[in-house]
Amino acid sequence: MTSMPRLPLLAAALLTVAPAWAATLYTLPAPTATLDTTVSVTANFAAGAGTGLIDFTLAGYATLDGDNGYIDILRVTLNGSEVFSGTWNLGGGGADRVLFNPNGATVGAVVNQQLTISLPVTLAAGSNQLVFSIDSPTSFEGSDRAGFQGLGDEGWGLNAATVTGATAPVPEPTSGALLLAGLGVFGWLAKRRR
Repeated sequence: MTSMPRLPLLAAALLTVAPAWAATLYTLPAPTATLDTTVSVTANFAAGAGTGLIDFTLAGYATLDGDNGYIDILRVTLNGSEVFSGTWNLGGGGADRVLFNPNGATVGAVVNQQLTISLPVTLAAGSNQLVFSIDSPTSFEGSDRAGFQGLGDEGWGLNAATVTGATAPVPEPTSGALLLAGLGVFGWLAKRRR
């Protein structure tokens, strides 16, 4: 009979349609105040091992520079390793340029000195630490710029930041029992047909 080979295929199909649970692991409580370029923003959160997504909106104030003689570099690190960096004209001139993007982040256009970025990452099981910072060198060879400029000249902030992560499906006991009962019924029907 042809009903027996269908049973394992049906069981496999039922198991593959089990949803992957996605959870919001971190949300920035409110937009940050205007920060000077010596300040970083750190987010600590727990996650399951696997893929995740960091969505954030960077805001530039005054003359945050793109790629020019006064370059200011956004750096994003996850668990101590840089996962993204780039520079954008958020008020100070210069070219927009992604510098390091191994995970294929999606970078939007600069609108009203704001930039939205969606960054795929690999999360560790347990504790994770995410750090956003602006690297603003304090002096440039051959330029008249020396020392920290301060908020009177340039600043930055985060208007939004969210981390989501996929976790393994964990069926509730009643769901698992229903699945097993359903497979049992299919087995009984297959046996009865023979």
